[in-house]
Amino acid sequence: MNYSRNSHNNYNHILVSWRYLPEDLIKMLVEQTQSQMSQWEKQDAEGEVAKNRINDLTPSAKRTHNPETKKVVNILVAAMSAITFSAGGQILTSRLGPLSIPASLVIGGAAGILADKKVMQVVEHARKKSSSQQALKDIDKQKQAHPPKNEFCELYYQSQTALVLQVEGQNLRSQSPTNVVLALGLSGTEYAMSLGIVIGLGLPGGIVLNAIAASLPVVMLWTAASLQNDAFEMPQHDRALIGQYEHHVPLEIVEVEANQIAGIDEEIALKQRELAYQQALEVRREKFVSEGDTSGRLKNWEMVEADFEISWYSEEKQQVEKELDEKREQRYFQLKADIAQIPEQYQAPVGTYSPAQMTELKAQWVQAKEEEVKESFAHDIQWMNHKYGNKIKHLDEEIATAKWRYSEAKSRGREERNSAVGNTV
Repeated sequence: MNYSRNSHNNYNHILVSWRYLPEDLIKMLVEQTQSQMSQWEKQDAEGEVAKNRINDLTPSAKRTHNPETKKVVNILVAAMSAITFSAGGQILTSRLGPLSIPASLVIGGAAGILADKKVMQVVEHARKKSSSQQALKDIDKQKQAHPPKNEFCELYYQSQTALVLQVEGQNLRSQSPTNVVLALGLSGTEYAMSLGIVIGLGLPGGIVLNAIAASLPVVMLWTAASLQNDAFEMPQHDRALIGQYEHHVPLEIVEVEANQIAGIDEEIALKQRELAYQQALEVRREKFVSEGDTSGRLKNWEMVEADFEISWYSEEKQQVEKELDEKREQRYFQLKADIAQIPEQYQAPVGTYSPAQMTELKAQWVQAKEEEVKESFAHDIQWMNHKYGNKIKHLDEEIATAKWRYSEAKSRGREERNSAVGNTV
């Protein structure tokens, strides 16, 4: 029996509730249960951050552009950079005579391609790093908005951070100094050469407008790198990240896992009741010590404790009986709904049948399905009666024991008072 991802969401509220359990209660759980809870919290944390990152990366990953467009952009940027750098190249090749211009263009082209490559690498690394840093910031914001209440909540945030670092850790490394130096150095060189060309042309407007005009090749270089990164590198990179995160998205929960979660939650509920019992008993003790018993009925602490237990377990028995009635009622209404839906689920068999035969076949199928549904209902009711019956039986035993303790404490108190009166006489 498998549970769909919707069923996984149904169990998610249980895992969330574990992150708000008090530490005193967690310490009451056996080590194996705590270990299983940690595993589930880690899995839930990784699944949640994986889904969030996939949602964040999907818009970029869906972008598709013609690779030829990238080639055209590279050629245009390289050509402009080649022309700009060739001005400096002519200085280096001035002694080559007629070959000076071709040689300067070759040098300028090589410098332009190198500048474009290094700027692309710097921009790409910055974009990837910013995206990964934002993922970590989102986790930290969630942690600040909902501070950890216990070790499971702390584990939840740690597991989310660990997965992001595992998948995207390489993006958080520092920029290569070589790439940064070359990108900025070549950009600065290109600007200086472009400024020399603009000034040499004697364009009107003064030094300010000449400086602005000279920045055009550099602006185009960095703008083209940014646009290419958005259009080509980041979509490919984000698709690769999505592929890695998909391995951590929660899969279907099998029956064994569902039973484990339900079993743990039942154990927690039991321990919560025990903790509430201890706390309530301590309050009753403090009240008895400070005020005594105003009714005059309870003469000693043993009677007070036994009386408290009788009341406590009687109330708990009533709650269990009420819960059993509610479960039976819910299951009964589900039976009625299941039976009502059976005719709609019928699929006519393939073949040639008369209308009367078709009606008879459908009636037989509906009757068989109703028997299956009723048998399942009877099995569930029997299981409920057994499960809750054991709880009620246990509580009856606790009540009987508490009543016996009350009677014994009352007898001892009477004997002690009679003995005290005898000694006084």
